[in-house]
Amino acid sequence: MRVALALGWALLVGCGRTVSPEPAVDGGAAEVMEEPGCAADAECDDDVACTADRCVDARCVRVAVPSRCGDGTVCDALRGCVDPRCRDGGSTCEADGGVACVDLGASTTDCGRCGVRCRVGDVCDRGACVPPLRGPSARCRRASDCREPFACDADVGGVCSLPCDPNDPGAAACGAGATCLSLDGEMGRCLRACDPRERTVNRGACSSGQVCTALWLTNDLSRLGEAACVGFCQSDLDCQGDPRGGRCSLRTGACGARADDSRMAVDGTLCDASALDPAGRSLRCRGYCARVGTGSVGLCASLIERSTRQRCYDDPATMTPLGPVGADNLGLCVYRACIDGCACAGGAACIYPEDREGRPQPGPTRYCLPPTRSQPVGAACPTR
Repeated sequence: MRVALALGWALLVGCGRTVSPEPAVDGGAAEVMEEPGCAADAECDDDVACTADRCVDARCVRVAVPSRCGDGTVCDALRGCVDPRCRDGGSTCEADGGVACVDLGASTTDCGRCGVRCRVGDVCDRGACVPPLRGPSARCRRASDCREPFACDADVGGVCSLPCDPNDPGAAACGAGATCLSLDGEMGRCLRACDPRERTVNRGACSSGQVCTALWLTNDLSRLGEAACVGFCQSDLDCQGDPRGGRCSLRTGACGARADDSRMAVDGTLCDASALDPAGRSLRCRGYCARVGTGSVGLCASLIERSTRQRCYDDPATMTPLGPVGADNLGLCVYRACIDGCACAGGAACIYPEDREGRPQPGPTRYCLPPTRSQPVGAACPTR
């Protein structure tokens, strides 16, 4: 997904809450994941409640902790506490057994609750048997993957779309089940409508490798339209055959030639938004470099898919994902809360947010931000 991140940070800071660190490991069997690479434990947190996640030799290790599950459930490293009959992608429960067992795999012979067998020609997508999509928001690699008049659109993450007027987003413009998603307030794309609160496709969730969003971070929050399914990879599997490359950037949701690099700057670090590699990726940040204010000065930032991850990758105790909670599954991690300058690095200052006229807005929280005309020096670090 290609998104132009230019943020008015005074409007966004302070929208969330502080998240406490993970508890200590208390035993269990480990599963080593090759992706993503890591430099700290916080980068491996996958928000599965019954696992403890650690970074060991630059690899994420998931440790199942059985004591965190109860009521006869077991810990599945991918899905959390589940009925033992639903473990490891299987679903052997009886159709009338009353067990809420949903398999989110792709097997057409064991799809969704209680091992439903899909009809010939259908596919299994996040727990539901559905016809193979070729219309709005269908994943595509080339023009022939989309039925006319839809075209394969890299601007919305490699899915089938159709240009539309965001001021006329009704069904007549895009067809039943679709909506006109505004990309920047002036141009739009017809994409599949979705419900960010749902988790299965047949109830309104997006397909694997997509995010349900109204692109709040590039539009006027007071005029957000209906959410739609936009391409957002979550593993290299979502990038197989993609012309941009076969590696998934978990922090941008975009496929490309390289994955995220843990040696680069963490979110909240000052960066130059004009310093990009030939593929358009930041030369400094693990994710994006989001402009703040004027010029090319920015802050390193990452995007998260909030239905599968609720915490920011870097220092979740001081960084909270931004976004309309419950109304949009796209979260932005960019602002680092601070008490004094000890938490800030690379020229950032611990200062208060400012309004549109550049006036500081004193409050309980300061943030690591580029120095401004009215706040050229932030709260000092006592140990420096």
